[in-house]
Amino acid sequence: MSFSLCLRLQLRALREDRTVVASARCIEALLDPRYTEPVTDSVESIWQESHSRTPVLFLLSPGTDPTAVIDELAKKKKKFPTDKVSMGEGQEIVAREKIKNGFLSGGWVVLQNCHLGLNFMSEIEELLLKVQDVAKDFRLWITCESHNRFPIGLLQMSIKVTNEPPIGLKAGLHRTFTTMVTQETLDKVDHEKWRNIVFATAFLHSIVQERRKFGPLGWCVPYEFNYSDLEASLFVIEKHLASTILVGQPLSWSTICYMVAEVQYGGRITDDLDRELFNTYTSKWFTDELFKHNFSFTGNAAGQHDFQYRIPDCLEIAAYREYINTLPAVDQPSVFGLHVNADLTFRLQESSYMLKTIQETQPKDSRGGGGKSREEAVKEKCQEILSKMPPDFVEEQYREQISKLSSPPGLLTKGLQVPLNIFLFQEVQRMQRIIALSRKTLMAVIDAIDGLIIMTPDLQDDVNLIFDMRVPKKWLRDPSGAEISWISSTLGKWFSGMQLRVEQLVSWLQNGRPKSFWLSGFFNPEGFLTGMMQEVTRQHKKDQWGLDDVVLHTEVKGYDYDKVKETPDEGVNIHGLYIEGSRWNWHEGKLDESLPKVMVDRMPILYVTAVTSKDKKNRSAEFGQFEPYDCPVYKYPKRTDNYLVFRVNLRTEVQPSHWKLRGTALLCSIE
Repeated sequence: MSFSLCLRLQLRALREDRTVVASARCIEALLDPRYTEPVTDSVESIWQESHSRTPVLFLLSPGTDPTAVIDELAKKKKKFPTDKVSMGEGQEIVAREKIKNGFLSGGWVVLQNCHLGLNFMSEIEELLLKVQDVAKDFRLWITCESHNRFPIGLLQMSIKVTNEPPIGLKAGLHRTFTTMVTQETLDKVDHEKWRNIVFATAFLHSIVQERRKFGPLGWCVPYEFNYSDLEASLFVIEKHLASTILVGQPLSWSTICYMVAEVQYGGRITDDLDRELFNTYTSKWFTDELFKHNFSFTGNAAGQHDFQYRIPDCLEIAAYREYINTLPAVDQPSVFGLHVNADLTFRLQESSYMLKTIQETQPKDSRGGGGKSREEAVKEKCQEILSKMPPDFVEEQYREQISKLSSPPGLLTKGLQVPLNIFLFQEVQRMQRIIALSRKTLMAVIDAIDGLIIMTPDLQDDVNLIFDMRVPKKWLRDPSGAEISWISSTLGKWFSGMQLRVEQLVSWLQNGRPKSFWLSGFFNPEGFLTGMMQEVTRQHKKDQWGLDDVVLHTEVKGYDYDKVKETPDEGVNIHGLYIEGSRWNWHEGKLDESLPKVMVDRMPILYVTAVTSKDKKNRSAEFGQFEPYDCPVYKYPKRTDNYLVFRVNLRTEVQPSHWKLRGTALLCSIE
């Protein structure tokens, strides 16, 4: 066994997150470095391999569209405009006609999204084989997503091209400056600032594409940015430079930032927080600092030993490519504005996927074993859960309990006239529906296994999920797809979550309003905060507060749940939140960098109340030199608008944009 392979095995055992990196180095040492370098075949080299009866098949992947580069080549070869057909219902006639015309004229035909016209693909195979006279300059370009029904004959006779986004900044820039940015691009504007902006825009493109690999820390929504966005941005910037610095006018960075972040790339962005993040990049990089000799994309975020990504001072495209080849093969999180822990999360996911794929290629052992049957194991698990199932909530009883609950100071109403009491009533109702649904499912599964009722496909699906220790789908979402309970990775965690949620509701009913609330334990945390705001507004009725006049105000306390002494007269205390992307310094009361290898950290008690908008502005000075970081709070680690609960102002001793790039957010649950 070679030293490289031995080292890789040791790293797999001790540091799973470095397995892929070690594997690449092992391949370089044992085989050849070219096997780990990015493949950047140009469309022209692919065209040279093809001929009139050999189609070029582009297998589409997110964030890629080869149409633009095909058109660029067509212009060079005097074949522009190409005949394009976007496949779909009724487009077979149009495509057939254009292909036959191409046979005679020698033109180029581009069939797009052919996975939407698979029946016509078989006809193409016959056409190419049977038609005798085909002009030698004819070319057929096909773009298609992977599909099991794609004709095998056409697949075999085609040149297959996978146009996947390159992995890593180095690979991304290498492809950009090989297939898109040419010497002609660099010479379009006779000004040194143009070349700097071209490189910066290409760098931004690779950054926003590569940031997807970090999951929710990168983007709330994994956008499919592609070269058409970069091409459009460079076109707009080129025109702007022609109307400003080339005629003696100052460059308008605000215009460039708006066109790039809000119009070109921003047209794809659907999440407000992602839009803020993209604008953070453009406002940070697209400034006059870009033209300074010591400009670095990493800036102050880089560590002592991190590579400094700079703009090369070049005139020729070959020099740019030479500089790109000197970039690190492994991206440093600091260049994205992320903490080093973000790379750990990505590497673990990457290694797990690679090892799982390798495992799936191994021969499967078909030997059987003893023990309980599948049905016996499922029945036993159902009986175990039923034995621990919380008792039903009886509406007459909890109505009476709520009517006896005391009201906060200053409220003249009580019982179901108090906003948070109404919220409690609704939460108990929803919990009872989940208890009844889960009990009904478990009893039906047991009866089906015992042969007392028919084992329907729906029940069989429940049996399979329970056997795999996963949550039955009907417990999580209703037929419309709306969430009706809480998301958990395993059945055991889901049931434990039920017990904890029931415990909080029972305690509230029996003992009155708790001194601190577990926000994650509610079906509707947004409704909880709205109810609290209504109560505070009513408590200030004499001050003529209206619900439209108040906003949320938050204060992070320096202690945990067990140190909370009493229920506040106004507002609520919240516990059980986590912070991701950074940590909260409990002693100094500010945001701080995450500790090494600590992905999420606990937050102290959070006090939430309502204040008038004017009072909120007056309190801004309490946060010190910098404005507070407006931190989003999500229900789950999956950061979407559907799971955004509210925002918290967190004190920071650096610019708030620093934490925005870090992907800092609070989570109600880390499941």
